[in-house]
Amino acid sequence: MFRIALFCGFLLLSSCASFDKTNISPGQRVDGLGFSFEAPTEHAWFAAEYGTSNRIKLIQLNDDDRYTILVSLNRGPRRGMYQTAEAHLQVFQRHKQIEVQPPGYFLLDHQEWIDQQYGHLCIRYSAKGKDWRGRSKQGPALIDTIGLTCEHGTLPNVLISVELSRRFEAEGPTIDIRPYADALFSSLEYQSLD
Repeated sequence: MFRIALFCGFLLLSSCASFDKTNISPGQRVDGLGFSFEAPTEHAWFAAEYGTSNRIKLIQLNDDDRYTILVSLNRGPRRGMYQTAEAHLQVFQRHKQIEVQPPGYFLLDHQEWIDQQYGHLCIRYSAKGKDWRGRSKQGPALIDTIGLTCEHGTLPNVLISVELSRRFEAEGPTIDIRPYADALFSSLEYQSLD
């Protein structure tokens, strides 16, 4: 009961914190519920979701593309955390096979693998897709995504998911987002709610 009250109090405090949601500088530390990270890339971000739930969504709009960072905390398996990274990967792959894509989005390629560089149970994935949603131009936009799902460092039976994606025009420049994703994943810090 105490943990639930503490959790609710932390949510209330995090929603009242003073934070300029419209201008998050590159390298600025962004605090969430039980985690924090630094915003990568050379341009400023703004928060689309921040301070009211277990997730943070940052967006960066540029001339030719749009970057998105989504970080969320999720409850782990009901019977306790995965015992091995292989078990986590199997469940992750099974979930991806049955996941329904939103109308207008077509997944072209998806790969996932164990990446223990960031934690014992970490799964890393990459995806490429075509997106017809919200288009005023001819043809689809392209989306590159790199994500990481790990056990939370201090909260039992909690997973943290961190995802960086870039939406861009098909004729736009090719940019490798892996360095940005690695900088984001490396900057991740865990905090206890106690």
